[in-house]
Parts: sequence; C-alpha cells; structure tokens
Amino acid sequence: METVTQKIKVKIGFVPSYRFHYSEWCHKMRADSLATFTRVQGIEVVVPQPAPDGEGLSAEQGLTPTGAVHTLDEAEAMAEYFRRQHVDGLILCPLDFGDERSAAKIAEILQVPVLLYATKEPPANDDEGLTRVSDSYCGNLSMASGLYRRKIPFHYAGLFFPDEPEFQTEVQDFVRAVAVVKGLKGARIGQVGVRPTTFETVGFNEAAMIQKFGQNVIPINLGDIADAANALADEDPKVQAILADIHDSYAAITVSDSYLYTAAKLEAALIDFWTRNKLSGMAMSCWPSIQGMIGISVCNVYGRLSGQGMLTACETDILGALAMIVNYQAALGQTVPHFIDWTIQHREDANQLLAWHCGNAPACLAKDPAQVALRSRRDMTGACEISEQDPQAGLAQFQLKPGKVTFCRLAEYDGNWKMLITTGDIVPSDETLAGTWSWVKVRDHAALYRTLVEEGFVHHASMIHGDQKKALVLACKFLGITPVMVE
Repeated sequence: METVTQKIKVKIGFVPSYRFHYSEWCHKMRADSLATFTRVQGIEVVVPQPAPDGEGLSAEQGLTPTGAVHTLDEAEAMAEYFRRQHVDGLILCPLDFGDERSAAKIAEILQVPVLLYATKEPPANDDEGLTRVSDSYCGNLSMASGLYRRKIPFHYAGLFFPDEPEFQTEVQDFVRAVAVVKGLKGARIGQVGVRPTTFETVGFNEAAMIQKFGQNVIPINLGDIADAANALADEDPKVQAILADIHDSYAAITVSDSYLYTAAKLEAALIDFWTRNKLSGMAMSCWPSIQGMIGISVCNVYGRLSGQGMLTACETDILGALAMIVNYQAALGQTVPHFIDWTIQHREDANQLLAWHCGNAPACLAKDPAQVALRSRRDMTGACEISEQDPQAGLAQFQLKPGKVTFCRLAEYDGNWKMLITTGDIVPSDETLAGTWSWVKVRDHAALYRTLVEEGFVHHASMIHGDQKKALVLACKFLGITPVMVE
C-alpha cells in the first residue's frame, strides 16, 4: 500500500542579533532558541558559528566573531553564506536590543520569508545602575521598522523566552508556511490532456502562473500517455510491482484482471512522465477520452499516485493541483490530500457537506482499511458479475478517516490571486456511498457556501487532515496572495 512519510524540509537561516557586546544573556538566548528549533518538524537550521579565534569573518564557512550578527560587514558575509546554503526563510531575533541595520540587510539581500520574535526581559542586574539585561522588547521595534520600510513581508511571532511552548508552535507554523512558498515557487505542473468540453470552470491562466510563481506547465497529449502505457508488457517488472501493490492495498477488488493490468501500465507511464519532468503536481483528463483510448476509468490511479506524493488532480484542473501542493507542503509530506468536489449539503444537518469524488482518494486515508474496495462505477456494492471489458471499472470506494481537515482552493482573476482557507471535522457515518467520501461538519455552512459563490471559487478543492489555517495565511502573506478565510 502507498505510504507517506515526512519528506519535506526547509532550510531556515537564523540571525541572532546583538547591539554592542555579546553577553552571557545573548549566548543563552541563542542557545535556547537553537534548542527549540530541534523540536520543530521539517526544519534544517543554518546559523552563524563563532570563529575559533573570536575575530574571524567568513562567508564560506559561516563564521562571525561571536556566532551572532551586529555589523553590516557581518550581515553581508552571512547573507552570502545563507545564499550558498540555499536557505528558504529567515528567523530574526534581537538577543538584546539587537542591531536592526544588519538584520534587515540580510533580509533585504535574500528576499525570503521572515519570522521575527523578541525575548522577554529577565530581572534587572543587581549593580549600581540596575541595568536591564536584554532590552529585546524595545529593539524589536527597531528591527520591525527596518523590515517595514524595506517593504519586506514578515511575521511577528511574539515575545517569548525561547523555551516556551508557544514559541515552538509559532516556529512550526512558519516552517509550514515557508514549505508552501518553496513548493509553489518554480513548480512544474504536468498537464495530461485537455479539460472536459463543458468544464470552463477549470480553465487557468498559464501566464499568470509564470508571473506570480515562476511556474511551468508541462503538457503531454493524452494519446501519448495511452501509447506509453499500451507499449508496456504484462511481464514488465514495473507493471508487476504495481499489480502486487494494488492487491495489497484493497480489501475487496471487484474489477477484472484485464483492468488491473491496464491500470498498472497507465500508472507506470504516468510515474515515468512525472519523474522525467521533475513535477510537483499534475492534472489529468479523466473523461471521456481516456475510456475510449484504454477502456478503463482512472480515478483509482490518481489516488494511488497522490498516495505516493505524486499529487494528481482530476479533470485537468491545474489550479486544483496547485491547491493540493499547498496542502501537502504545509503538511510537510506527512499526509496527503484528497482532491474533492463540493458535492451536496447534508439533508439533516445544515452544517455538514459531502466532500467527495468519484474514487480518487489515496487508500492510506481510509477510515477502515478492511472496507477499502476497488470497484466499477456501475457497481458500487460489488454485487454484480465482473465484466472483463468495463470502461467504468477503476474507482476506489471507502469513507475517509475522521478528524480535523483543512480545505484549500486557489483562484486567479485578472492577474489577482486568492486562496480559500477553511476547516471542518470529518464526521464518521454508517452510510455506504459511492466513490471516496466524507461528511464534513463546518461551523457555518451557509457562510462557507456563500463565500464560494460570491468569491468565484469553483466546485473543486483540496482537503487534507490537520488544521493548517495559520500556516496558509502566513504563506499568503509571503506570496502576496489574498487569503479568503471562512471561520
């Protein structure tokens, strides 16, 4: 069965900043911050190291005299070091009052997402002047103004001692947001075939994707993928491995062996297309042409690909694939999304909606693995006789596991981008429904549905387990996208 493990990491450059003298307190705040970062998922920290002689400065080795930054020369050297290390984001902290010029300079040079936090103040020194130890509270304002005047988007996390749990939570959300930015910037999106004739709703502006994210759409004709699949032999090791995995992934299979071989070949051809082009997401035409070309339905293939991290949207919905990337990146690859259709409102509970699609969810998201089935569209009960040649065969059928979920949808109109962000809870049900599905309870369905209608969001979305609201709002800030939140 397809599995998902943590695979997404981001590199974060940590800029510990001080003003005049690198004190014991500065050393402690630097060390305590680094200790907290080790408990954050998906982060690789790049930080200046103290020069062995206490004086050296090296952009190649990432050395400053103290392992912190407080001059423009040090800032320029560390910006170069971070650039060489390919950092995806920055965390700035005034350890004492800090030096706003050097911290802002690094952010100005790198132009990556920035998190800023200040440290709380310990008791004053017991000396004649009763001097303050830190003054980070005050210096943080100077650092923030330096970012603001340079028009550098940043997130102020708060005022913490670094070992406080709230600080770790803030850093975790920032890391997830940076992962979204990293995932969208420069992404390659596969387009397999054209959209269904009547589906103007999934139209997209490739030029806007290039201008906003530096993305590339990599198209391929549906017939070329079908030809590549048909060219594979039944005995091909790739085909045999996929066949074995299909049998391991489904408790019930009520489709023919002929379907299984055809589906395995198509999956192998799509994996090859994905791998050769180094794709981040993919959208494919799933009706009506593919049934005529290879004689099956392909929903289940999409779920299998998505379950392996090869995120695949239905009905050639390219912006839908982008939404899947957003959810997956924010989850740091620890779980995968379900590409859903906003389907119907519950007949009895006005705040429940059916998040459904024909049969494309990854089997790893199932509520009960013993109920995961591979069916034909004409027979969702498994009661009919299996047809050897059935163009409707190939849909997964199961209910998704319960829990908190986040919905995401990107939209672009006239070059302006926005992102729908809302959450709900999957409610377990005793029903048996077609396809892959879940009833999701939201706080105010009427408000959500009105927002979909009035903001121009279409009938497709990406849904993933977990609460990603804060991370997605932060990602929107860094990307210059308007978040459309429905609480």
